[in-house]
Amino acid sequence: MKFYLVLLLLMPLCSAHEFYIQCYGEDFLMVNNQLLDCTSKVQQACYTRDNGEKGCTRLENCSKPNWTCCHTDRCNQSQPRKQ
Repeated sequence: MKFYLVLLLLMPLCSAHEFYIQCYGEDFLMVNNQLLDCTSKVQQACYTRDNGEKGCTRLENCSKPNWTCCHTDRCNQSQPRKQ
């Protein structure tokens, strides 16, 4: 029992250097506005491309043409279409 308690206490220390963000993903083949849990050792952002593709990406991709990035959980959710 003590072993499990020690593991539970150490878990936050082991993952302290990982970044986590939730983003919506869409690729028009298999993923359709699916919520993704993105974890990485480098900071990520949610992105949307001009073609409608969405997901998680490394920050350096945010400066590419036709990419829009945001930095909070679920921030790339599709907006309702106006009729």
